[in-house]
Parts: sequence; structure tokens; C-alpha cells
Amino acid sequence: MKFLRSVMSVAWQVLSQVWKNGLPDLAAALAYYFLLSIFPLLIFTVALLPYLNLNPDLAVSFVTNMLPEEASAAIDRPIRDLMEQPRGGILSFSLLAALYIASNGAFAIIRALNIAYRVEETRPIWRLQLLSIAMTVSIVMVFVVLLLLPVFGQLIFRYMDEVFGLPPGSWTTFLLMRWLAVFVMTNLVLIAIYQIAPNTKVAFRKVVIGALVTSIGWQINSLGFSYYVNNFNNFSATYGSLGGVIVLMVWFYLTGLLLVLGGLVNVTLHERKYGPLAAKKR
Repeated sequence: MKFLRSVMSVAWQVLSQVWKNGLPDLAAALAYYFLLSIFPLLIFTVALLPYLNLNPDLAVSFVTNMLPEEASAAIDRPIRDLMEQPRGGILSFSLLAALYIASNGAFAIIRALNIAYRVEETRPIWRLQLLSIAMTVSIVMVFVVLLLLPVFGQLIFRYMDEVFGLPPGSWTTFLLMRWLAVFVMTNLVLIAIYQIAPNTKVAFRKVVIGALVTSIGWQINSLGFSYYVNNFNNFSATYGSLGGVIVLMVWFYLTGLLLVLGGLVNVTLHERKYGPLAAKKR
């Protein structure tokens, strides 16, 4: 009973900070920067695929499966166009420029979390820019690892099946373990963002809870929003050819909302035990 009261108290504190911190406005700003960053990010990511000998269709299906149907339609064609067109080397000027533009999304996350954590930014701009690029490259690397999981996972499963003769139902267990691996990696990325991005230090245990809230909320949001879009609302009928982009923008908005909400959970839990956060010294 005491634990439930504590959870309700934290939830009330977080919700009371939502409007006070302008969380909807922060989520809208994040959605805008995410939309600007997604295609440069895809350009940089797609340039890595030839070096990894990955099936391009695997990348397309992995990305589109995370999105509502209309949003995936908006992003499917550009991904295939990128794969069909020959690109320069990984260190070509155009790809480095794409990486720099894509880092604007990470830069927006840094600013949004500073506002959510109620701390001022004191780090020099060059350090913030390097941090944004490092965050972007890290996200790309995690994305590539997630692409590799099904490939190597199937190879391992076939090998174990041939050697040990796995019982019926093992494939379902394997798929569950693969989903669990994706869930764990998502949480690790969120923990890293919540620890590194804001200009302050938050207790690790509190950051883990905030990351779990965000990742679980993101899973529910993706499934629920996809179901709503695919069954109850036809954005294409309302917005025409822009329907997919509008759906993608709304999905980005909800993602940004959950990202900042997780930050508010972190700061609320930290302040309840340790007091107000302080900005890092230069």
C-alpha cells in the first residue's frame, strides 16, 4: 500500500510538471527536428549497409514495422531510392554533411532534457555539437546491431536446431528472446541519453526507472497509434499525399512526448531523495 501511494505521488508530481515545463511544446519541437533529421540519418545509415553485406529489404522491413502503415509508406520509397542510387564512401562530404544535419535531432534532445531537468546549459557549443554527433553515430550503430540480430539469430537458431534438435515451440521462444534483446538495447540507449545529454548528473537508479517508463510507453504508443491509424482513421483521405508525412509527424510528437516525460520521471525521483539538480561546472 505504501509503495502504491509513492507511485501515485510521483505520478502526480510528474503530471503537474508537464504543463509547467511546457512539455507539449518541447515534444512539438522535437517532432520538428526528428522530421528534419530522419532522412539525413537514413542516408548515413544506408551508406553503412554495403560494408555489412546486409539485405536491403531487411532494413526497410525493420524500419517500417516500427511505424504505422501510412507513416511507413512515406518512408519506404525514400529508403529504397537511397539503396538503388550509388553513394560515395562513408567519409564523403555529402555523407558527413548528412550526419551533421541528422545531429540536429540529438541537439534538440539535449535542449529539451535541460528544460525538463530545469538546469541551464553551461557547456561550450563545440562540445554540445560533438556530443550531438556522437549521440547520432551511437544511435546509428545501435540500429545496425538491431538489423544484425535477426540475421545472426537465425543462424544460431538453425545451428542449435541441427546440433541439439530443439523441441517444437522453440522458434516462438527465439522470437520472444529477440524482442527482449531489442527492448533491452532500447533501454540502454535511453539510459545513456538521460545520463549524458542533460547538463547535470542524475542518480543511475532513477535514470533506469525513467528509461523503463519511456520504453514501455513507446511500445504501447507505437502499437496503439498504429492500430488507431490503420483501423479508425484514414489520414490519406483527409490530407491526400501528405497523409504519410502527417502520421509520421504525429508519431514523432508522441515519441518526443514520452522522451521528455521519462526525463521528468528521472528528475522527480532524484529530487525527492537528493534535492534539486545542479548544472555541471565548465
